[in-house]
Amino acid sequence: MQTFTLATGRKVNKNADFCVATKCNGRWSHRYFKSWQGAQNELRQTRRFLSNPDMVAYYGLEAVNLIKPD
Repeated sequence: MQTFTLATGRKVNKNADFCVATKCNGRWSHRYFKSWQGAQNELRQTRRFLSNPDMVAYYGLEAVNLIKPD
């Protein structure tokens, strides 16, 4: 089990190695991954969405972060 400090400041224990935090419409959502490649795929896709103004408007995307365990 790994301890993550989320973007909101909360600490959680998850059986994962990486976390991708995405902020949409003022709320953070977190997805957990066991592999570096899975986390990078999610991060790359979300960053691509952030670069497209139509996707940002549709999903309300604001930010994306990669979180590593404490």
